[in-house]
Amino acid sequence: MTSLLAGCATNPNVLQIHKVTAETIGLASTDELTMGPVTKGKEDFLVGAELTFKATTAKGRVFNCSTFMTPGILLEPPTYSRLTCTK
Repeated sequence: MTSLLAGCATNPNVLQIHKVTAETIGLASTDELTMGPVTKGKEDFLVGAELTFKATTAKGRVFNCSTFMTPGILLEPPTYSRLTCTK
């Protein structure tokens, strides 16, 4: 008897987004960055979705950021692409 495990990880991994955002903005550490709530947009036909959030540095610079999340398959974590942050 064979059973299949099917499913996708569709929730954002906020810790991974936090790390990549700090690197993108040019910060040395995630300790220098706080993030507002991550808002998930409408999912496309492959269940990918645009995520938006505010990122604030320790020096008070505020960025409006977005990234596209593609869900992981089975036990794989989601992947993120097209991260942009603008003042």
